[in-house]
Amino acid sequence: MGWKIGIKQGLAAPARNDCVEIRGARQNNLKGIDLDLPLGKLTVVTGPSGSGKSSLAFETIYAEGQRRYVETFSPYMRQFLDRMDKPRVDDIRGIPPAIAIEQANPVKSSRSTVGTMTEINDYLKLLWPHVAKAFCPNCGREIRPETAQSIADEILQDCVGRNVLVTFWVAVPPKTAPCAFFDFLQRQGYLRVWIGNQVVRVDVDPKIKRLGARVQVIQDRIAIGEENRARIAEAIETALRFGKGKINVIAISENAQHSTDQESPITNHEFPFSIGWHCAYCDLDIRPPTPGLLSFNNPLGACPECRGFGRTISIDLNKAIPDRTRSIKQGVVRVFRGAEFGESQKDLLRACAREDIDTNVPFEELPKADQDFVIDGEKRSGDYTEEDYEHDRWYGVRGFFRWLESKTYKMHVRVLLSRYRAYITCPSCKGGRYQPDALNYKISIKSEIRNPKFEIVLSLPEFQALPISDARDLLLNVDIAAPNKTAQMLCDEICARLNYLCEVGVGYLTLARSTRTLSGGEVQRVNLTTCLGASLVNTLFVMDEPSIGLHPRDVGQLVRVMRNLRDKGNTLLVVEHEEQIIRAADNLIDLGPGRGEDGGELVWNGPLDDFLARNGENVGSAGAPAPQSLTRDYLTGRKSIPSPKSRRDWTSSIKLVGARQHNLKNIDVDLPLGVFACVTGVSGSGKSTLIHDVLYRNLLHARGQSSDHQPSQSYGSAGEPGACKSVIGADRGESNCRRSDGRPGATGAHSAVDSDSLSRPV
Repeated sequence: MGWKIGIKQGLAAPARNDCVEIRGARQNNLKGIDLDLPLGKLTVVTGPSGSGKSSLAFETIYAEGQRRYVETFSPYMRQFLDRMDKPRVDDIRGIPPAIAIEQANPVKSSRSTVGTMTEINDYLKLLWPHVAKAFCPNCGREIRPETAQSIADEILQDCVGRNVLVTFWVAVPPKTAPCAFFDFLQRQGYLRVWIGNQVVRVDVDPKIKRLGARVQVIQDRIAIGEENRARIAEAIETALRFGKGKINVIAISENAQHSTDQESPITNHEFPFSIGWHCAYCDLDIRPPTPGLLSFNNPLGACPECRGFGRTISIDLNKAIPDRTRSIKQGVVRVFRGAEFGESQKDLLRACAREDIDTNVPFEELPKADQDFVIDGEKRSGDYTEEDYEHDRWYGVRGFFRWLESKTYKMHVRVLLSRYRAYITCPSCKGGRYQPDALNYKISIKSEIRNPKFEIVLSLPEFQALPISDARDLLLNVDIAAPNKTAQMLCDEICARLNYLCEVGVGYLTLARSTRTLSGGEVQRVNLTTCLGASLVNTLFVMDEPSIGLHPRDVGQLVRVMRNLRDKGNTLLVVEHEEQIIRAADNLIDLGPGRGEDGGELVWNGPLDDFLARNGENVGSAGAPAPQSLTRDYLTGRKSIPSPKSRRDWTSSIKLVGARQHNLKNIDVDLPLGVFACVTGVSGSGKSTLIHDVLYRNLLHARGQSSDHQPSQSYGSAGEPGACKSVIGADRGESNCRRSDGRPGATGAHSAVDSDSLSRPV
């Protein structure tokens, strides 16, 4: 019957250009509802959980919009695109192309970061060559490609009124006598060379018995002044041509030809120059700043050890030595306890006897030097060899695993190693993902954020490791040459996207943060800023509770961002329970009245003010009175959730002492046991760091379990326990350790929830 009514109303309804007409929606528990979705408006879909909000917004409206958009491509292109099933609806007219921004984190690759997700990294790798300066990795001097004109200008500025020698280097063939080499130079028209801090003529009998690998040939001797500018430029150009782009300018005194004093002023005023990406002082070439070098997703720029992932798989000592309360004699090294590698346990005991190490005390009570001896062995560097057994040297726990890794052609060895491996931060790039050549290019910014007296010098990975709010403020102060319009355009685009991220309340994130570690709400807000940066128009955006995890302070900023997206000519359809967003809506759709079988009906579709003004006068899809709206009852205050009259007391707790992971500032926290504890605060204040990184991972470490987890569900970089001085009462919390995401762990009466969304339930 509902299907017939929906078809009849759909045929009778006049065509409208200012709305999306949905007729007879029956997806899941929807009961053939008809509604008009206004275009260019912010529409919020609300109602009890399970009332059909996602069925209407995502599985009906978005699915049809996406399906029609995909059908515009050729059959050949469609086979490469995800196609959605046609929703159960009689008719949808006037729907624009749709984009869904859901809570689920679809990213599975560890290469994806906030910077790549928002395309900011693509702009940074283009901006960096324009604004960054190159520095020598050896001496730290600035490197810049010179020209003959720039070299002449610098000499005229630094050496005015002095005499200089313009020289270039010439390689000396092996086993060449000085007389033969000097005859060659004389035939080329050069009569003087610079050897041993003095001028040596080549047309006299030389007293030098042996030459080095190369010799400085004097191109010209010039008195520096504006009247000799042309001669200076000509000498520099000739020296650059014969010196293969490298020259040396030596400031000399009048008695330079006769001076041999190594400490004389003439030896302290040499000015080497180069026309390429080359340090003339260290004679070191560096790679030019190409976009490929400045991207960790490119083989040119990725760290060669971790290949751009920022992490490597290595032996986890927390797995190899899980219980440090055991003594060495009791088998503190887990892999040495069995019969298969029992010989290594005997080697360890013999080595400890030689070094007078007590094998009966707990391992954690041994001095640091003794612990390092057990772990690293007597051989501190190099690979393990069989000679370590033959000479009875202790090879250490690391040396044992290095030897074991040489036997990985055996299946049972690979299985054994997998039990003791874990992800660790790459020791080469320190988690920055870039290869060393990319670190030579740094930007210098004058800012009052950190220290107003000094410039802040940052490489690309250091800039990406800053909080987004700090990165935006620093980039606003970067110096860009006036004629460089390309750099200014790139900088403006990056600042705009960083500002969008700050406006949606994720300014505490970093561009280097792995996308897999973001929560659903964070992914949704980052995707929202990506859409803002793309400047899309005439598009339908369907969102699923974008305010989840946001502190009420930040919800207002999120509303402003959604309104900016609407003002560009887009239509927003938001499934939401947050009261601030509901009250900010241009149009409200309320589904209900209950959930499941009792839901799926259209309770209200219209302006919010009219919705709140009606009491019991709800109008359904067919114009008939609809049941009472729970949403209106909570918005108007007729219903509320009462606070408990009494609260449970607690008698024991876990105390975190000196927690200082990420932005935690050496805090001490007592977490009560046996009660429902809530940790709250503004977004980015350190709630997840305190609960997941510090508390949860240190409890796992106390139980002898590895704290390394899948990156998509971990909050830290590589799963290490959060930094803190101590965890008092960990033995009481071990049996009560359970994550809120449902991962393995023993159940208990204690529950710690970190939340910054304290909105009124609807």
